[in-house]
Parts: sequence; C-alpha cells; structure tokens
Amino acid sequence: MRLFALIKKEFLAIKNDRRSMFVVIVPPLLQILIFAFSVTLEVRNVNLAIFNQDSSQHSKELITSLESAKFVKEINMVYSLEEGKKLITNQDVMAFLIIPKNYALGKESLGIILDGRHSNSAQIINGYIEQSILPNDLVSLRSFYNPNLDNFWWIVPNLACSIVMIMAIVLTALSIAREKEIGTFDQILVSPLTPFEVLVGKLVAPLFIATFLSIIVTAISYYLFKIPIVGNLLLLYFGMAVFIFSICSVGLFISCVSSTQQQAILWAFVFLLPSIMLSGFATPIANMPSWLQPVSDFVPLTYHIKFVKGIFLKDISPVQSLSYLLPMFAFGVAFFLISLAVFKKSVLK
Repeated sequence: MRLFALIKKEFLAIKNDRRSMFVVIVPPLLQILIFAFSVTLEVRNVNLAIFNQDSSQHSKELITSLESAKFVKEINMVYSLEEGKKLITNQDVMAFLIIPKNYALGKESLGIILDGRHSNSAQIINGYIEQSILPNDLVSLRSFYNPNLDNFWWIVPNLACSIVMIMAIVLTALSIAREKEIGTFDQILVSPLTPFEVLVGKLVAPLFIATFLSIIVTAISYYLFKIPIVGNLLLLYFGMAVFIFSICSVGLFISCVSSTQQQAILWAFVFLLPSIMLSGFATPIANMPSWLQPVSDFVPLTYHIKFVKGIFLKDISPVQSLSYLLPMFAFGVAFFLISLAVFKKSVLK
C-alpha cells in the first residue's frame, strides 16, 4: 500500500509540473514529425555537369537516362574540362561526368569528378550515377524488407527509438533530483519505505508514461508514415517496455548521483549523445573502427533499434527477439542494482 502511495505521488508530481510535462510530451511528438522529413541520407535535387566528347547514340541515351533519374535536378552541358571544374569549384554542381570520344566503342571508360567537400553525399551520388549508367538488361535489383527503399521505413523507427529513450531518461533523471532540489528528499529518507521500494516507486511512473508515449509514436509511424508492422504488436510493446526499463534504470542512477535537476539533465545528455552515435542510428556499426564496434554492445539503443525494425519489417519470432530483449533487460537490472547501492549509501550518510 505504501509503495502504491509513492507511485501515485510520482504521477501527481509529474502531472503538476506543467513545464516538465510540456517538455516531455510535446517536443517528442513534434520531433518525430519534423525529423522524419529532415533527417535523411538520401541525396536529391543534384546538379550535374556533363562534358560529352562522344556524339554517338549510346552517349545520348546515357544523358537521357540521367535526366530522368530521380536524384537529378538539372544537367549542365559543358564544352571543356575547365568549364566543368569551375562549376565544381563554385559548388554549382556536385558531380562532373566526362564522356570520352570512344565511349560507345567500349575503349574508354567514363570519368566522374565529385565534390569531395561533401564526402558522404559524393559517395552516394557516385553510386547513383553508376546505377544509372549500367544497362538495364544486365542488372536486376531488389531490396528485401524495404522494396521501394523508402527513407521513412528506416529513419522513422530509428527516430522513434531515440525519442522514447530521451523521454524515459529525462523523466526518471529528474525524479530524485527534484526531491533533493525542493528539500523533500529527507522526508523520503525518514519514511517507512525501504530503498528498494523508493526506487521502484520512482521507476514505475516514468516507465508507464514513456511506454504510453511510445505507443503514440508507434501509431504515428504506422498511420502517418505508412510504415508496416508485419510482426507481433504485443511483442513490440513488450520489447518497448523492456527497453524503457533499461533506460529508466540509467535515469535512476543519474538522479541518485545528481544534486539538482540541472545536473541530472546534463548527465542525461552525457549518456544520450554517445548512445545515439554508437547505436547505428545514422551509420552502420560495421562502418565504425574495429576497436569501437564492441562498445555498441553496451548501448541498449543498439538492441532496441534492431528489435523494432525486426518487428516492423521482418516479423521476427519471440525466440529471435530474445537476442535483443535479454541484453536490454540485463542492462536495466544492472543499473537498477547500482542505483540501489548508491541510494542506500546516501541513506546511511
């Protein structure tokens, strides 16, 4: 009964703190709507320069193929190497394609000059151009799990996982720190509640709120961005709860070692930024240095992104999901126990 009283108190504390409620609920919902359109590794509206030294029908078909490509905005025909290089230098074009005289005869290969100041975009454009110049009868492309290569299908689940993580850790990190800042922490220490009960009470409210908001984010992903959920919906929600538990446990630890809410927020972001960068959110973990890749195994977000995409796009089974759920749960239990040890130490002071 006393534990339920503490849980009720936490819900009321979050509800009555209107600023915190606004920060926790409104921005995340806006972020998934805005970031889904702004965060993309796709390259579109590219200006190209082409120096065509071959007047054959083959070169004309190549230019026509590039003109109809989705990533191309405008093609600038130039008549010298210097003219094309100047367009690259002035950032008027991202790529300069040189068609040699004997291109149609197969004696010379195409030349592609890219703007290396935008290295990532340059590599992507190079891939686009290479795909465009390959004969259609020699290549048959098909993409599993995202047949149309829809950008929303990969970025929205990533954003949903990251936004839920931010909500969960901020809510929990502020809980004990708020008590310390307003001077009610001593009242908790002299209450009949055990340290374990106090931490459980502080954990439950953020866990429920973050899980509820994650359901809203999932609904936005499905109904607004048309991302299919081919897997088990109940398994998805269970996995979300496990992930949120692991993140809330980190938030509890941060709250235990913080004296003010400002400190808690700062420590939360110390955890959040590396988690997002190391989780494979934007770039594949395989692209990281070999010495850095094992670090991602200690980031709950790494497992949750794979789990969510597995449910959304691949219909993974409960047995397959254990490889993602168990590490997240173990991470949460470990940090909860660490938080309990830190909290007990503060009680004994």
